Amino acid sequence: VSSKENRTALILNIIELIEKYNYDGINIDIEDVFIEDSENLSLFYKELGEALDKKGYILSASVPSRVSDEPFNPFSDPFNYDAIGKAVDEFVVMLYNEHGWPGSGPGPVVSIGWMERVLKYTITKMPREKVVAAVSVFGFDFNLTTGKNTYVTYQGAMDLAKKYGKEVIFDEETKTPTFSYVDEEGNEHEVWFENAESIYAKIQLAWKLGIKGIALWRLGMEDEEIWPMLKEDVVVKKF
Repeated sequence: VSSKENRTALILNIIELIEKYNYDGINIDIEDVFIEDSENLSLFYKELGEALDKKGYILSASVPSRVSDEPFNPFSDPFNYDAIGKAVDEFVVMLYNEHGWPGSGPGPVVSIGWMERVLKYTITKMPREKVVAAVSVFGFDFNLTTGKNTYVTYQGAMDLAKKYGKEVIFDEETKTPTFSYVDEEGNEHEVWFENAESIYAKIQLAWKLGIKGIALWRLGMEDEEIWPMLKEDVVVKKF
């Protein structure tokens, strides 16, 4: 996106793709951006948004989460919330990972408190009706001895709890299921993950804040009880 020529070529390719497959629009998920590319990235979203709007297509952007303008964060700061929020129809804020990145220490991938902080910041930058909260359905197994974090699916977490004979506790403060165990080598672990109950708590917060909706990342890692919960307790609409 470093030049007008490159951006225009990419936009034309995107429109061709949308028209070829009769899509409603496109979601753009660009990550690991250098701060010096921030302005050009914002221009790309602006120009793409204008081009898609003329044709009646939807532009959605998935953007790393942040809770304030300061201090500097190299992962999220290149994404200008104000500029991107003006350019897109849907601003999908990726709430993961509060914990799970190298050196984070153990904890929820998306606690209810973290989610609220991110969303309250986000809706100061754009209309809340544009905001979609992307929440994780996976978790992490934190090895407290080695400092290594390992992705776990819902089923993987439940299998670990069964293997080591541990009870899963629902942490009311963070609205997240968790348990601890010691492996065969004597390493202490904490496991934090998501289930239908924790996802429902996040949906309730989304309702409370009046945002557009929730997205789940990613399919195949989730508690299968999420789906009957959505069917019974949530009104699902196509945007």
